[in-house]
Parts: sequence; C-alpha cells; structure tokens
Amino acid sequence: MPNEMREEILAKATTGNLIVWEKEPGATVVTKIMREAMSLFLAEAMKLKKKMPGSVLIGTQSETYRLKQLLAAEGLKASISRSVTTIGVVAQIGF
Repeated sequence: MPNEMREEILAKATTGNLIVWEKEPGATVVTKIMREAMSLFLAEAMKLKKKMPGSVLIGTQSETYRLKQLLAAEGLKASISRSVTTIGVVAQIGF
C-alpha cells in the first residue's frame, strides 16, 4: 500500500501497537512471517527485526490483530496495546 494512503487510513482509524516479545531464534521467524504478510522488502523487514523484543509496528487494529494471530499460530509471543499517536506514524516505523 502506498505510504500516503496508509497514513490517511491510520489518521482516521483506531490504531494498535504490535509488541513482539521474541528474541532469537523466534525473531527470525517473526520477521519472515511479517515480511510475507505485509509484502515487505528485506530491508524493511530487517528494520522491524531490530526492534525485537519490543514495539515493532503501529497499524490499524485489524492489521495488528491479524499479525498477532499469524504469530500466535506459530507459537510466537506478541501483544497489542492501544496507540494514541497517529500523526506521522509511517515515519515512526520507517516506511
């Protein structure tokens, strides 16, 4: 999805903060799952991996919930906290 479109959606939607609790080797599996689910380039996925364990992504509630479910299906630990900041969110995650 183009950055401009994503920023517009995030500015209007309730957002969630995806927190991934995995360290290696789980972080590598998380990265692979997120890269595939979000159609990320390798460099983008590696930026997310460097944030693990911790806050990895701010996205819409449905986006973060879907990612959490994909990770849980593989036995990986993640949680979602409510995000109150949506201005410039794309810049915060490096996309």
